Amino acid sequence: MIIVHEYSFRMVEHKWFNILMKWMNSNYESIGRKTIKNECMKVYESEKELLKKSLREAESISLTTDLWTSNQNIQYMCLVAHYIDADWVLQCRVLNFMELDPPHTGIVIAQAVFECMVEWKIEDKVMTITLDNASNNDTAITNLKAKLLARRNTNFDSIYFHVRCAAHIVNLVVNDGLQPLESLISDLRNTVKFFKRSPARMYKFVQVCN
Repeated sequence: MIIVHEYSFRMVEHKWFNILMKWMNSNYESIGRKTIKNECMKVYESEKELLKKSLREAESISLTTDLWTSNQNIQYMCLVAHYIDADWVLQCRVLNFMELDPPHTGIVIAQAVFECMVEWKIEDKVMTITLDNASNNDTAITNLKAKLLARRNTNFDSIYFHVRCAAHIVNLVVNDGLQPLESLISDLRNTVKFFKRSPARMYKFVQVCN
């Protein structure tokens, strides 16, 4: 429950949580946040080993990755593996969700991705990697190709290694298409704000519409 709902470990020390657990099971014994943290880490390590086993059985793996900045101004990178498992089921698994210190140069991104590959022992299985169209990603791909070519030599086909994110391309196309309508959209947004800021205006607007 704590992992699924991302609750604080301290939750197990809350008075009413313990009352609830005791009511549900009279044999329940209270535990501390350190104990539940250790239990969660055991689950994590167990699941990680299962994922490693699944990755070992995969013949080839495609990766996707992206970077963004949180509301707390912390910069993250997420790396996801896509592959078909031994039962011919398409898998999509998060391998790493890490804080990535700036600057986010192509070299920094390439090194972070490569280290993740090595950690999961999949550097010889990665077939493609999908990123958006930022210029630093082009540099990252060049560096990654060099690292993988040095490791895999003729077993590495770099021609189709870099897959550009289709969703990002569509987003760019749509934004370009909306440019001629930018002033109209801006006026529409301001109109909506004008009415939403005042209950009296909104009331009048609804009356007119009806």
